[in-house]
Amino acid sequence: MMWAAGFLFPPLLFADATEWRINEGGFNPALTPRLATTAGGQPYVAYSDQEGRLLVGQPDLNSRVLSAPGHSAAGAVLESFGDRVYAAWLDGGTGEPPAIVFRALSPGNAWSDALILDSTSRPLPRIRLSGDQSGQIAAVWLGDAPETDGVEPEAENTGTPNYHLYGRRSNDGGKSWGDVQRITTGYDSGFWPALTMAGGRVHAFADVRRGSETLVVHAQGDDKLGWSEAESIKSVGSVLLIAATSAKNEPLAVWFGSEAGSYRLESAMRNGDRWKTYVFPGSDAYDIGSIALAAHEGFVYLAFSARSAQQTDQPRKNHIFYTRSSDGGLSWEPIQPFRRYPFQVTQDNFPQIALGKEGNVVIAWNDYRNLRGDLFYNISFDQGATWLDEDVPLDEPGVAEDRLFPFVRNFSGSNGTFYLLASRYRDDGLAVADLYLHALSIKPITRPLASSKQLGSSAQEKDLRARVSQFWKALVEADYKSAYALFDPYFRLRMPKQTYIAQSGRVKQLDFSIKDTKIEGKVARVAIEFTYEIPPLKMSLGGSYAKPPTMTRVEETWIYIDGDWFKEYHNEVGDFEFTRY
Repeated sequence: MMWAAGFLFPPLLFADATEWRINEGGFNPALTPRLATTAGGQPYVAYSDQEGRLLVGQPDLNSRVLSAPGHSAAGAVLESFGDRVYAAWLDGGTGEPPAIVFRALSPGNAWSDALILDSTSRPLPRIRLSGDQSGQIAAVWLGDAPETDGVEPEAENTGTPNYHLYGRRSNDGGKSWGDVQRITTGYDSGFWPALTMAGGRVHAFADVRRGSETLVVHAQGDDKLGWSEAESIKSVGSVLLIAATSAKNEPLAVWFGSEAGSYRLESAMRNGDRWKTYVFPGSDAYDIGSIALAAHEGFVYLAFSARSAQQTDQPRKNHIFYTRSSDGGLSWEPIQPFRRYPFQVTQDNFPQIALGKEGNVVIAWNDYRNLRGDLFYNISFDQGATWLDEDVPLDEPGVAEDRLFPFVRNFSGSNGTFYLLASRYRDDGLAVADLYLHALSIKPITRPLASSKQLGSSAQEKDLRARVSQFWKALVEADYKSAYALFDPYFRLRMPKQTYIAQSGRVKQLDFSIKDTKIEGKVARVAIEFTYEIPPLKMSLGGSYAKPPTMTRVEETWIYIDGDWFKEYHNEVGDFEFTRY
């Protein structure tokens, strides 16, 4: 079967999936949407509308507003433990101090009344929730309240925030709570929190400052709805990202930061009464932007997207890498590239991990191999040891611009179904998007998949050269209407045709020749030699400017999108394109 020129694809390319549009109107991207799925398989999505309200929606049901009238929401989190659903957010009302607000949904009941967890810590929109099906629930957030020992700290006088992490706990599903406690007491400041449940207790990891030293610390819930004193795990250079999970009933953290001028990815796992730390070999090569971490029994799965830490004259693309541990995080397999695609010219980004039954592991991500941001996934049926030979697109490749959300987990498996939350832009203007929830029923795939090895062919290059010749011939003939039609769709949506035509023609192209082409998947570099001249041009301050016929050589990029080759627009002055791959 032939799909356009030079691209061969077998039938049944993409996953058997169902999708729902969640938002009734647009959604407000200033608040990152969140997905929570109950143990019984009910998905819930929290998002904000253009008025700043917090809503929670479900497939085929009207969304419910959780925030109070006239109040905006920031930093919202949505989690499910067992069959309960919990929401927390930073609430802001006119003339009122910001407060952490909490609501819960139990099976067969309506959402609970809003409960203010805290406002005295001067909370900020960095909130985490963790809990279990028995009703344990813990909330941790960042605040910048001044010291309360009667002496105003110097930081308060200079306006420097007094960042610390605060927490509060409940054992009855959020009906009653212990006191607010500063978790990072004893340190100068605390910043990035990560929570997990292990051994029947909540565990908090964070980076803190003490003098000139940065430390990764750990605290856990005590028997009185409070927190243990934060203990130091390791002194580090800095922490940029941190995540936590539970393996073999013990807490485990992974963080990315820097040490002595180099990037470093590390982990820490409690082994008895001591902490076992691990530095991932070769991690100084990665500038990591997103981390996904999950575990089941003794197997721990880590995926991250990163660009090269080495600066070059070429654009640094994000790609996904993967490793796992089979001993609860004490040791790790070598880091490997994850995407099954031979070309590095397009990026893959924002990995998400979901776990199923019987050792099934699914990783989903944003993939730009088709130039628009598709959703792809791959699956392992043997605890992450092996994966499908080819990645699977979630929907029709290259048609819509889908986007996952970094720094949050919006992919989960429950009751035999996997749910993935993403946004989808309405057009190539990339200005307005809607929220879509995708449902996958993952089974061993026996049908043929699209092979990345089929992307190159002589017909592909022939069609490319024909389109390039068509474009440059239009320039030579001053047919700017035809030239405009050969630019990429992102440019054409932003630049009206008549505006482009009116701005063209000051430089006259006289002839051209194609010297070389290099095709990598759906991106091509084309070398062109051409002769141009600038006829006498009167200057606004007097005089004129002209340039005689001159030969020059340029390299331009062409992309295969919407079934044909198009010239990628490049702004020479601002050095930018509108494409996102």
